[in-house]
Amino acid sequence: MMKSIFFGVVAIAVAILSFSQETAQAQEQAGATGDYKWNGIDDQCLTALHRQINKEFDASIVYLKYAAYFAQEKVNLPGFEKFFFHAAGEEREHGIKLIEYALMRGQGPVDKASFNLDYTYQVPPGTDGESALRAALKKEEEVTHSIRGVIKACEEGSNDFHLADYLTGEYLDEQHKGQRELAEKIVTLSKMKKSAPKLGEFLFDKSHM
Repeated sequence: MMKSIFFGVVAIAVAILSFSQETAQAQEQAGATGDYKWNGIDDQCLTALHRQINKEFDASIVYLKYAAYFAQEKVNLPGFEKFFFHAAGEEREHGIKLIEYALMRGQGPVDKASFNLDYTYQVPPGTDGESALRAALKKEEEVTHSIRGVIKACEEGSNDFHLADYLTGEYLDEQHKGQRELAEKIVTLSKMKKSAPKLGEFLFDKSHM
């Protein structure tokens, strides 16, 4: 399981960097016959967009690590494992959608000078379901704050209302719903653990994840 997670994470990095290289080559070839630009994004907005793409994939890696943690035989909470694998997939999908948006606007998928996936996060020893959900909620709050930063950067300068509206409608709505869901799970799990923590977590894993 751990090997498959590792190779999955590496595959993400390789795919994105290959995608970036292929796009750059295509743009160079197009430049040989004539430069083209459309729907230009100003530098401040584009930098923020590329930074957000990086953050989405970094969040996916964090959730993959939590999924692998709960998949271990000594932890064995398949509900939490499934939840975090799904969360990792969602973050990866968000990153891909932003790459597709950048390409639609005639921009590179990532900034090769700054794109750098962060593998350093480690699941704290002794993590239980509740602490993992709280860590996930904190991560989602960070991502939401970052998306707002992209919106602000794009509203300033050239006022790129299209990207600002896209992020507000597509991303912030989902972020707020996801944070509400996590908050509800934390409260429910906390209540179920009051009388019997281990049993409460076991039952929550089976019925609420």
